[in-house]
Amino acid sequence: MPRDHERCERVIDALKRADLAALVASLPESIRTLSGYWPVIGTSVAVFTRDGHLSLIVPTDEAEIAHRGWADEIVTFEPGSLHKLVSAEEAVVDPLARVCASLKLEGKRLGYEGGATFEAASYSATHIYGAEMIGILREACSGSPLVNATPLIVGLRARLSAAEMKCLRAACAIVERAYVEGVAKIRPGMAEREVAAVIAPSLSIGASEVPGVDRAGGRVWCMSGPHSAEASAAYARSRGRRLEAGDLVLVHCNSYADGLWTDVTRTFTLGEPDERKLRAYRAVLAARDAAVAAVRPGATGADVDRAARETLRAHGYDREFRHGTGHGVGLAAINHDAPPRIHPLSPDVLEPGMVFNVEPAIYEDGWGGIRQCEMVAVTDRGGEVLTPFQPDVEAMVLRV
Repeated sequence: MPRDHERCERVIDALKRADLAALVASLPESIRTLSGYWPVIGTSVAVFTRDGHLSLIVPTDEAEIAHRGWADEIVTFEPGSLHKLVSAEEAVVDPLARVCASLKLEGKRLGYEGGATFEAASYSATHIYGAEMIGILREACSGSPLVNATPLIVGLRARLSAAEMKCLRAACAIVERAYVEGVAKIRPGMAEREVAAVIAPSLSIGASEVPGVDRAGGRVWCMSGPHSAEASAAYARSRGRRLEAGDLVLVHCNSYADGLWTDVTRTFTLGEPDERKLRAYRAVLAARDAAVAAVRPGATGADVDRAARETLRAHGYDREFRHGTGHGVGLAAINHDAPPRIHPLSPDVLEPGMVFNVEPAIYEDGWGGIRQCEMVAVTDRGGEVLTPFQPDVEAMVLRV
C-alpha cells in the first residue's frame, strides 16, 4: 500500500502540537490509522515518531499482512511457541525496547492509548493490551514520561484521509451488494437467523470483486415483526422467530474492507405496507433527508440530531425515537462515543473528512420498528450519502 501522506502529515502535526516524541499505539483501529496495516489478533504495536518514522512490532505470522502497509521498519516477535510459554505482554517488551533504543526515545515524552473504548473485532477474538501498555512501556523505555494520548488518537481517527475514504467506499459497495443479493432471497417462513445467514456471505465474497480490497466481511442481524422494535437497544440479535406475511423485517449490517467499517440498516416489509407502516416509513425517510440536509462544515452533531428529531416530531412521532441520530463510523464500527456524535447534546463540530451514520427510527413496542441507517460523509459542500441504495418505500417492499 502506498504511504498515505495526508494521514502521516496529520499525525506528525498532532505529535508536534502535543509535544510528544512518539505515539505508541496498540488498538487495531489505531494501528490501521497510523500504518495502513490492520492487525488480525491485536498483539501488534506501532511506534510513530514526530519526524514521521513508523516502526511496527508484529507477531511473526502477521508479517506478510503488515508489509502491505507503509511502515519504515517491521520487527517481528513470537507471542507464543512450543518452546516457551509466554504472554503477548511479556513477549513484546524486548522488541519494543529495541525499537525505542534505535529511535533514541528514552527519556522523551511518549503518548500511549488509555481509557475505555470500543474496538471492532478483526477476528473471532481481539487482544487488547489496555492498561498493561503502561507497564510494558516503563519496562521497554524506562525514564520516558508517559502521556495519555487518547484524545489525540481519537481526534486523528475522526477525519478520514482520501485514501481511507476510498477504502470506505469499497466497504459501502460491498454492503450494497449484500443487501441487494441477500434481500432477494428473503421469504415468509424463514427464521431471523436464516435471513442473516443468506445475506452475510456476500460481505466476504465481495472482496474478490472490489479492486484493491484484501480482507472483507462483516456481521448481519435480522429482527422481525415485534422484535424489530427491540432494535432500539445498543445491540441487535437474530432469533428463531419465523417471518410472516405483513411483517416488518429490520436488517442491520456492519461490513468492513481492510479495516474500514460501515454501519447500515434497512427495514423491509413482507408484502404491501398498510397505512400505519406507510406513515412511519414516510416520517423516518423525511427525518433522514432533513438530517443529511443539515450536514455542513461548522454545524454540530446536535444540529444534525435536531433536524431529524424535529422532523419526526412534526410527523407525530415524539417518544418513538429512542437513541441519538448517529455516531462516527469508518475506522470505528459500532462506537457511540466516536466523534462526531450525532446526539441532542453533542458539541462536536463537523469537518470535511468526517464520516458518521444517520439512523432516524421509530420503535413501537408490540408492533415493530423502522430504521433507515445511512453512511454520510462531510464534504466542503455538505453531506454526501455513501449508501444511496434502497432509498425509498418502494425499495423496502418485498413482494413474495
